[in-house]
Amino acid sequence: MTRPASAVPPLDDAAVSAAKRGEPSSWEAAYLAYGGALMGYLMLRLENRDDAGEALSETFARAIDKAASFRGNAYAFRAWLFSIARNVSTDQYRHRARLVMVPDHADSEDRPQPSGEDLAILHEDVAEVRRGFGLLSQADQEVLWLRVCSGLSAADVGEVLGKKAGAVRMQQLRALEALRSQVQL
Repeated sequence: MTRPASAVPPLDDAAVSAAKRGEPSSWEAAYLAYGGALMGYLMLRLENRDDAGEALSETFARAIDKAASFRGNAYAFRAWLFSIARNVSTDQYRHRARLVMVPDHADSEDRPQPSGEDLAILHEDVAEVRRGFGLLSQADQEVLWLRVCSGLSAADVGEVLGKKAGAVRMQQLRALEALRSQVQL
């Protein structure tokens, strides 16, 4: 698959090779590069911050254990990590009762505060998008999270979900259209 010249992965092939050899600094770089997106994906799948954090740790533990058998370049490495995260979250989902997620508002006082009117509009918009997103099927939520929020290519999402890239793109378009029809901004 041809990638645009501007599409540079956060880790290069040398860093992935170092990770395969078990070099801690490369795994730290992988965590810094992909940990946030993986955590968001795991939050979507597990709906609980504690479970998602535990799944993120397990994802990297499994990746480190299996790194020597990984075959691919830096682009494939990211998709491989998301595949492991999906498997870990599926395992956790099967073995744990679902918990109610409590939003975490830590560090909000450090950010510049919008006006009361801006804040009210923002909260309404966010609530509307979340409501619409919540009405989508789990499969549509997963595709949108991986494509839009995590920035994976259609081919990478296809690898994670076991679908063809074209099917992922079509599902993304249908999911975005469904979300658009649900959201009244």
